[in-house]
Formats: sequence, C-alpha cells, structure tokens
Amino acid sequence: MIKDMQVIEDFEQTIADFADAKFGVAVSSCTNAIFLSLQYLKSIGKLKDDDTITIPSHTFLSVPCQIKLCNLKVAFGNIEWSGIYELYPTRVYDCATRFKKDMYVGNNALQCLSFQYHKHLKIGRGGMIITDDKDAVRWLRMARINGRHVGTTQKDELLEFVGYNMYMLPEQAARGLSLFEALTSKDLPDCGSDKTYPDISTQKVFK
Repeated sequence: MIKDMQVIEDFEQTIADFADAKFGVAVSSCTNAIFLSLQYLKSIGKLKDDDTITIPSHTFLSVPCQIKLCNLKVAFGNIEWSGIYELYPTRVYDCATRFKKDMYVGNNALQCLSFQYHKHLKIGRGGMIITDDKDAVRWLRMARINGRHVGTTQKDELLEFVGYNMYMLPEQAARGLSLFEALTSKDLPDCGSDKTYPDISTQKVFK
C-alpha cells in the first residue's frame, strides 16, 4: 500500500513541479478532476446549488455534464480559447489540452489536466488537479477515494464526508512517470482550442 501510494505521490509532485504548482492530486480522468474541483468549492461554500457556470460553447461535452451533475447551471459564451479556459466565475480551469512547463496560472487555481491518449502525456486514462491550495489538496485526496484518509486502514477509518471512486491506479502513475521522462520536448503546443470542438450549446440536455 505504501509503495503504491509512493509512485502516485512521485507522479503528482513531478507534474506539479513541471507546471510550477505546489501540489498535484492524481485522479481517474480530467472529467473527474473538474467534478471534484467543483464539489470542493461547494463544500467550502464558494458555490451553491443552481449557481451558473459559464464556459465556451465550443468545448468537450463532459465539461457541461459535470457542471450539471454538481447541481449547477451551465451557460455558454462565444469564448475563444486555446489549451485552457476558466469555468467562470470559479477558480477551476479546464487545462485538458495544454501540457507545457510553468503552465500553472497561480492564484490558488484548481487546474485540471488530462492524460487521455489524445493528449500529450498519453497514459490512456487519468487526470490531475494542480494547485497551490493546501486545504483543497487535503479534501481532494480524500474525496477521490471514497472520503478515506490516505494510509488509514478501513477498520480504523472515520470518514469526514462521503467521497467518490475517482482515484488513479499506481500502474497509471508509473506509466505517467515513464512517459514524462521520455518526452523529447516539454514545450508542447496546445492540442485543443475552440476551433477543435463543435458548438455544444444547442444540446437540449444543457438547456
């Protein structure tokens, strides 16, 4: 168990250092990173049910899905973007299509990365939240694994809240470290923008 957690922690710190953030929280996908980040803001009272989040009309379908699944309202704007955009007016950022040195935007942002096979670090599946917010990290690391405290056995566990099953596997973290070291360039162009995706604002489910 300790060895398994160590490779995940090594991967988290490697990516955080690369991005110029203090912390990384590895999860099962960028989609889940966005969901957990929004849920964290709800847990501390920065968001409440039916608040409206504005995102670009040209983006990946899972982003507004997560907004709706968090009992928030989604609005679409004609927003140009490349690599990263803000889920306005929060400090959550969809950074699924950017992977370059010092990419962290600062200001305690909850910046969500993707390691899906179409992205630059092609683990196949997986994501991460990079941030400077130590309190957010504590909550997110518990939330990703059913609300459990890292290193505590189930018989000794005393949950503080109900969490989710959204953690990254040690094998994925190990693959991520290997792929990161093998990158020939770490100053990579954005692999997505508002020009990459169709207009999803017309989807009836988001009305």
